[in-house]
Amino acid sequence: MSNFDFLKGKWPDLFDTARLAEDYLNSDPNAAIFKTRLFAEKLIDLILVYYRVDVDFGANFYEKINRLSSIKGLNPAVVDLFTLVRRIGNKAAHDNYGDLKDAKECIKSIFKLSAWFYVKVTGFRADIPKKFIWPEKQVEKITEKGTKIDYFQELEKVKEELNKAHQAELEALKKQLELAQPDPQRVEKDLAAITNDLGLTEAETRVKLVDAMLKEAGWDVENPEQVKTELPVSPFPSPSGKGYVDYVLFDNVGKPIALVETKKTSESPATGQHQAKLYADALEQMHQVRPVIYYTNGHETWMWDDVSSGPRQVWGIYSYDNLEFLVQQRKTKKSLKTVQIDPNIAGRAYQIEGIKRVYEAFEAGKRRALMVMATGSGKTRTAIALVKGLLQTNWVKRVLFLADRDELVKQAMDRKNSFKEFLPDCPRVRITPETIDNREACIYFATYQTMINYYDQYNVGFFDLIIADESHRSIYKCYKDILEYFDAYLLGLTATPVDFINRNTFKFFGCPNGDPTFHYSYEEAYSHVPPYLLRYQPWEATTNFLRKGIHWDDLTEEQKRQLEEDGLSEELIDFDREALEEFVTNYDTNAFILQTLMNRGIKVGDTIGKSIIFARNIRHAEFLLKIFNELYPQYQGKLAAIIHSKIKNHEDLLNDFKEKDRPRIAISVDMLDTGIDVPEVVNLSFAKPVYSKVKFLQMIGRGTRLCENLFGPGKHKEIFIIFDHWGNFRFFDIHPEGELPSESKSALQVRFELRIRLLEFFNRQGNLTRREEIIALLRNDIAALPERSIEVKKKWKVLESLKPDQVWLAVNDNLLNILRMEIAPLMQWVDVEGQLDAIWFDNELHRMELAQLTGDHNYGRQVEKMIFELQRLKLNLNQFQGVRDYVLQLMNREVWTGMNYDDLEHCRKTLRDLMKFRGNLMGRPYLTLNLTDGGQRIEQITDGFHAPTLNMDEYVKRVETALQNEMQMQLVIYKIRKGEKLTELDSHTVYQLFDSGKFDFTLDELAANAHISKDDLDGLLRRFVGVDEAELNKRFEFFIYAHPSISATQIKVLDMIKNDIIKNRGISFASLYKDQYLAVNGQGIDGVFPDKRLNDEVISLIEPYRVKVREVEY
Repeated sequence: MSNFDFLKGKWPDLFDTARLAEDYLNSDPNAAIFKTRLFAEKLIDLILVYYRVDVDFGANFYEKINRLSSIKGLNPAVVDLFTLVRRIGNKAAHDNYGDLKDAKECIKSIFKLSAWFYVKVTGFRADIPKKFIWPEKQVEKITEKGTKIDYFQELEKVKEELNKAHQAELEALKKQLELAQPDPQRVEKDLAAITNDLGLTEAETRVKLVDAMLKEAGWDVENPEQVKTELPVSPFPSPSGKGYVDYVLFDNVGKPIALVETKKTSESPATGQHQAKLYADALEQMHQVRPVIYYTNGHETWMWDDVSSGPRQVWGIYSYDNLEFLVQQRKTKKSLKTVQIDPNIAGRAYQIEGIKRVYEAFEAGKRRALMVMATGSGKTRTAIALVKGLLQTNWVKRVLFLADRDELVKQAMDRKNSFKEFLPDCPRVRITPETIDNREACIYFATYQTMINYYDQYNVGFFDLIIADESHRSIYKCYKDILEYFDAYLLGLTATPVDFINRNTFKFFGCPNGDPTFHYSYEEAYSHVPPYLLRYQPWEATTNFLRKGIHWDDLTEEQKRQLEEDGLSEELIDFDREALEEFVTNYDTNAFILQTLMNRGIKVGDTIGKSIIFARNIRHAEFLLKIFNELYPQYQGKLAAIIHSKIKNHEDLLNDFKEKDRPRIAISVDMLDTGIDVPEVVNLSFAKPVYSKVKFLQMIGRGTRLCENLFGPGKHKEIFIIFDHWGNFRFFDIHPEGELPSESKSALQVRFELRIRLLEFFNRQGNLTRREEIIALLRNDIAALPERSIEVKKKWKVLESLKPDQVWLAVNDNLLNILRMEIAPLMQWVDVEGQLDAIWFDNELHRMELAQLTGDHNYGRQVEKMIFELQRLKLNLNQFQGVRDYVLQLMNREVWTGMNYDDLEHCRKTLRDLMKFRGNLMGRPYLTLNLTDGGQRIEQITDGFHAPTLNMDEYVKRVETALQNEMQMQLVIYKIRKGEKLTELDSHTVYQLFDSGKFDFTLDELAANAHISKDDLDGLLRRFVGVDEAELNKRFEFFIYAHPSISATQIKVLDMIKNDIIKNRGISFASLYKDQYLAVNGQGIDGVFPDKRLNDEVISLIEPYRVKVREVEY
């Protein structure tokens, strides 16, 4: 006998699956869980058919559960039970093991679901067994614990095998629904009764969800030594003096280390915060241990360790080990002020300042920090020293280091100046599919691309610190889930200049816009004495073709004759400079690039020093190497090498370039543009155009690093050379910010927004049929959002609010705004692997539909584009059987002219899945020429690009605050602000304070950043503490009062001077003969005040606020 016998008559396929789950329960719980998951996937299809809910073909289990939850009036416990089966199944799949308790939970869940469904459809409650009997039968085990099987792959295989029988049951149910239905009153009565019998209540299923959450964290909810439920505590502010805690988690000696307070799904978890605190108070009195507090509604969870921090949202409950460490930290954690930063790792003043700023942020309660440091200034070493201090003070136990490329991970993990070198006793592991189970290391390394596939296989509390290398906008956008999932301190590292960091990145790291936790610029580094980074000497080296392209009319008669002899006609030779190395290449042009490097580049010994040539593409790199070996055969093909990610063993080549004498020249395609540390590089050759300012700075950074004894003992690298063959420096002179990247949207977000526009149009037109069709598409898109995405989880309340059918009955501005602002951005988190061609086609057709509906004149252009794409389809493939003639018809422009919305939508649905069978584009032929390229120019760039400087506004505020907080500076600051001259005693006091180390900046640093002479102590300090505006106004007002004959223009100029003093906190006399003053009079201030006596008096008025500038006037 089976508990599921009632299914045998109408749904034998369902019955067989459930019976197998029972059979395997005792001998193979993992197999039983597998069968219950399969059962649930079949059952949900039947329920969706019963409620006449359409879902996309190929929709996964999670998407179907989401569609189910949108059914009006459906018992929420039904959805929660499906969710429970899915979550336990997922855990068993990830762990490759499921225990008996989990298997029983799943079997009981599918029993409740199937009984509910049976009564709902048939109306016969009597067929359901009165008592559930656990099976005793055992069958041969089909999986061994630890045996690696692909759970989801096996599930898909079984589903495919049983698909015919399942489809037959679905069709049978559809036919049954067309016939007379059982008496609805009787059905509802029986449903109410069975709901009560089975405990199908939201409260019970919520508890099951929390149980599942605890199990995912490794807690045994059935073991009272680990977890106790409804635990009575006292004293408690209630009439009985007792309270009952939903869950209490215990350590190995019986002490409570955490509690979990649960609330209804419809309620905010915050409603349980105070109650949870009261429970914690009682438990602390009873056990002398303060438990960590959790409060949750099953979807949203908050954690509050109120001994050391405020409440924060988390994405799961800590495992036992992680909770134990958290509680132990209360006794073992030391102040970060006690850290002795290791000078052998990071001994430079700015590195120490950066570490201290992060420490100060963490001690102040912040959990995120952002360090912006110039390429080559030692971000990784700074991070290593920072980690060492956090480990020593017991702030962290495990660290995750993330980078966006394999080479950068290896560089940080075990190369020179790496974690291996400086923290050799800390176990390290690289996260890969083979090492994913390693939980014994101290420092873990991974690329973002790898970690996005595995992050949720770790507990949310596993890592205590995450270091996110190159934390710029693209990383933040694509891999944010990793950084959000873990409840860890987060340190972002980037060399991207402050002005080019996205506002959202500052917000993500809890920093004011434009003011990271710490900033050290290239300008500061090379201005330091001695310099920490090297300056570059740029040369522009161009030819006629590099400047103008290759055009027939510009060629000499000899060049034309040469081309004609090679069989090339006038029509083929018309290339703008942008086409070079894309559609045409010329031997002599590339020979010039190589000869410039070899003849003018810095040599080490008698041979060219380490150099990087930035090639435009792989074909260009190959051509450059071919020419180089022909020009310089004496090096036997060993001096230069191509390095890019598609070359086999490219890592070995890169290591040779870094560590060996050969190759000396690396011809790079993107791979060496960023992040690679080769201090010996002395020459950079820009053989391609660069339009991104950020990338340009990163490429320059390949040469900025110091290298001692490069040219022999005591002969250090002092400068490096850049050969610019594409006018990049001139481009950035004209466009200082470069071409800013647009705010790109994912293809799915674009599709979702296009569908919103269609919904808006049909709603305005009152076309209810088409409106409902678009709503169905939008709801399917929403159902496909990935459950595991943290960004999706954050929006669960909004997503829940969109599930009821009645929400979609009135398409108003509120609904449209929610869809656009809240839901559309979530589409970027959907995995679209293998679907991009279909989504692209959806978007193109939706655009055409909108153009056709609104009469947009762009429709004709869109037709031309679509015909071009359809011509690329490989119509000879079998996949086009039955639609080949239809596609051929669409090659005719007149067909598109006569199509309406329904025709376009039919086209979209018919062809979307076939668009992946397009062939390659047939573009212009690629030509290799051998023309003499004249007009060769090699000129040193003097007024070229300058690296961006520090955002002084934020820096000034920081220094000003530090100075003002020092008591001995109060009188000095008062005098400076009043415009009074400092005495020798005042100056002595200032020098003593700076020499004492009380400030984390030096006078040299202030002078360098402010461009004011260090000798001008008054002017330098005033730059940071400002002026007394009231006193200044009084002086200027008195001057005007004392000189009644001065003109309006002179009064205006005096006001300009006064405002300049306030704005710039001082004024240089040289500035009075520049810019706005010259606009008033061509002779500057002398022309405004031609009378010598009056001019002298104006100078005397300004003198107390004068500054002596250094290098740069301001």
